[in-house]
Amino acid sequence: MAGISKTVVGIQAGKMDQAYKFIDSQSHLASEIDGMIGFAVAATGENELTVIGIYESSKAAEAASSRISGVFSEMAPLMSNTPERGVFSGAWFS
Repeated sequence: MAGISKTVVGIQAGKMDQAYKFIDSQSHLASEIDGMIGFAVAATGENELTVIGIYESSKAAEAASSRISGVFSEMAPLMSNTPERGVFSGAWFS
């Protein structure tokens, strides 16, 4: 079963465009993280982004946690709060 991560990030007012640009600049990392299939980003509020990561397994998603935390720590100047990340079992359809 696939592993699905969901990370909700509060973004400072007026910084959404910068946040999208930052995430885009880090998108190459998806191919460098073991077991990661890909990810998507959605604006889920006026100042909120939700990042969904797709992994080969929940174990792979959990193993990526420290690397993902590192990316979000670089994004800290744009955030209004600490990101909340969860990992779930699921299915991936393309």
